[in-house]
Amino acid sequence: MTIISNEQVGKLFYMAGLEVPVDIKSEQISRALIEIEKKLTTSSCYASKIDPNTALNVLIVDDLEVSIYQLNLLLTQSGYNVYIARSSDEALDQFKKRNFDYVLLDLYIPEPKDGLAILDTFHNSEKTKRNKTKIIVISGTDNQDLIDKCLENGADEFINKTSEWHKNVLQHLKQLEVQHHSRPKLVSNYIDQEKNVVVVSINYSYNSRTSLELEKEFISLINTGYHNIILDMNKFSRIDSKGISMLIFGYTICSEHGGNFKLLNVNDAVEESLAYVHLNTIIRSFKDKKSALQSFA
Repeated sequence: MTIISNEQVGKLFYMAGLEVPVDIKSEQISRALIEIEKKLTTSSCYASKIDPNTALNVLIVDDLEVSIYQLNLLLTQSGYNVYIARSSDEALDQFKKRNFDYVLLDLYIPEPKDGLAILDTFHNSEKTKRNKTKIIVISGTDNQDLIDKCLENGADEFINKTSEWHKNVLQHLKQLEVQHHSRPKLVSNYIDQEKNVVVVSINYSYNSRTSLELEKEFISLINTGYHNIILDMNKFSRIDSKGISMLIFGYTICSEHGGNFKLLNVNDAVEESLAYVHLNTIIRSFKDKKSALQSFA
């Protein structure tokens, strides 16, 4: 039986959004696990259709099963290839075997000195430089000296384990992917954080492969809590059957999460295609961004 430390118990209740009881009993721990399960049930995360052979590789280094479960589910559903290490030895073994785009490293593995040692090894590896691997340290600590030490020793980012930390990780990975491309294919502008409204646009003329990329983007946005999506169709001179399926997919996942999916800058040719399958009566479209945003009142 695995023994959980007091610090790990505290993290568990914090991630569940519950206060840590004075006298912790097994049924209270079970309740915390249930609350975390509710946050990340498969009904709230959509599986990506991205080919695993082209997906980015992520290594999770953590010894807390709840954290592993949260990240593994969310990142796998969002189209990443996920590998797991529960100790320093496993982390080093995984790192030798594979090339990783991202490493998500828990600082307490099980102590800060262990996390810092892994960080130092990975950061100074030629493999990290060659693959341009980004190392993100994750921890519930508020010790600023430790946080500063992580950043000084090569961490590309430090993410605190708040109640929404797993979504913050996914959002940060998305931002890093955009930074890797001088002219990203897709652009998601977070227009209204309070209403969770995002405007998604593309930087090139639409083709059939665009649909898959947009579906992946919709999945990531939904999984990070953004349920109101506006698709700017300025670069769509036409739309094919895959594009129609993509629009239906966007409308469906937004609706199932209590949000809305709307279109912007739809030209006459695309409008005619939407009308042919009666999508124009289901998905609202707008001529300007201001009107589209005001419709989310």
